[in-house]
Amino acid sequence: MGLWDDYKGSSLNPINLFKREDPTRGANKYLDQIPGIGHQYYDPYVQGGQEAGGVLKGEYGKMLNPNDFIAKIMRGYQMSPGASYQKDMLTKGIGSTAAAGGYAGTPEHQQQWGDMAEKLSSQDMQQYLQNALGVYGAGVKGEEGFYNKGYDASGSLSDMLGGALGSKAGLSFQGSSQKNASRDALLNALMKALGQGAGAMSGAGA
Repeated sequence: MGLWDDYKGSSLNPINLFKREDPTRGANKYLDQIPGIGHQYYDPYVQGGQEAGGVLKGEYGKMLNPNDFIAKIMRGYQMSPGASYQKDMLTKGIGSTAAAGGYAGTPEHQQQWGDMAEKLSSQDMQQYLQNALGVYGAGVKGEEGFYNKGYDASGSLSDMLGGALGSKAGLSFQGSSQKNASRDALLNALMKALGQGAGAMSGAGA
């Protein structure tokens, strides 16, 4: 290789300013991996939150009509074993009392038994409703937890993707600025060289 070949490949040659490796290329290689990593870890929570949101919307809609909502719950009611036992004991006790008082089988006996049985049944139904609403509330709260986690994951994923895009935009601007600066430096060097050459030619002519 000659001196000219050495000069062409050296940093002294202004043209080589365009051949330098773009520093943004290496950084973008890693920045491009961020969306995939973010979706890998956040998408399950985002999807779970979306599913929970659909469930909650349906359940909240049911509560807007409380009469139908409670009626649906009470369709599954059956007297508890404890209430059934109390009812049997109550029936025997009232029967014995009525027999001892000599009014067994009378309307008074039937009224007394009916009042006590209705009171016992009402208490048992209220307890059933409270228990059912407690379980229902726990289920709704659990779905709200999934929804909130999904919402938080969506925000974190958006921040991560937005940050990656912002970094790439900044690096792109930096790379463009560097190329512009290199081009300006090359043009200045060429203009200076041309000026010096023109001056030398003028001096030679004189």
